[in-house]
Amino acid sequence: GGSIRIPAALNGVFGLKPTFGRVSRAGDGFKGSVAHAGPIGASAADLVAALDVTASELDRDDELTLWASPPPEGGFGARFPAGVRGMRFGVPEAEWADASDPVARAGRAALAALEKEGAVLVPVSMPLAKNAAPIGYFSIGAEARAASREAWETRRDLLADDLRISYAVIAGITAVELVDAQRLRTALRHEVASVLRDVDVIAMPTTVTTAPTLPDVDRFSTFSDPTALDAMCRFAFLGNLTGLPAGTAPIGEDADGLPIGLQIVGDAWQEHTVLGVLAHLERAGVARVKRSPWAIDLVAE
Repeated sequence: GGSIRIPAALNGVFGLKPTFGRVSRAGDGFKGSVAHAGPIGASAADLVAALDVTASELDRDDELTLWASPPPEGGFGARFPAGVRGMRFGVPEAEWADASDPVARAGRAALAALEKEGAVLVPVSMPLAKNAAPIGYFSIGAEARAASREAWETRRDLLADDLRISYAVIAGITAVELVDAQRLRTALRHEVASVLRDVDVIAMPTTVTTAPTLPDVDRFSTFSDPTALDAMCRFAFLGNLTGLPAGTAPIGEDADGLPIGLQIVGDAWQEHTVLGVLAHLERAGVARVKRSPWAIDLVAE
């Protein structure tokens, strides 16, 4: 439910989930209506380089890309020089209220820095956003269960315990419940579209908390932690369900030195706008990638 932005935020790097249909998913066995493909990198420029390569042309092996708007003239980094002066940033206070104290402090400090750079912070309301994760669990869960039908029916013993538990629960979802979830999803899309008519981007936390603790007892076995899952996915599913482009930038650490991400959500096909904001956060010194003391150099290894 955020497998680009969440790991990027937890590891203190940049990530971008493009608009649904921007990057080809040909070869992806799952697909579904929620999954996106996109880059993780050590800078906003890294994200642009990856997107320029993977999304500058349509792919007839993935018909969704045939509906994509053309890339911006000059590539996906076209707004790098523009800065943020005069840009309107929607700030959903109800979403920020659900972030942990360290995440909220770092995020609000980043927004204050953008305001000093000329950005205009606009309070916005998205009441349905608090339900994005539950709607997302219904949507991605049902699609994953359907995609894995053959494995579930013939090789269930090979699935990990946590996956078997999840699929068993998902199997109990009724058609009425699934349709209700999709109706709420549509309402959420209209709600966010309405907000984006008045602002250029929406600024949200990427995750509720920094990386959760992994107990030693769980290191070499499957485990299920709904609380940790919700903390990671709470703010990510809004972008997945609406299909809108959303990026994350590393804007600080908590008291334990664990990275914190700021999420920027843009309008459809406006990846260059989101990337321009990420680049300015980096240029202004608000966002920066720090090498973790626990980092492993895979090339040297």
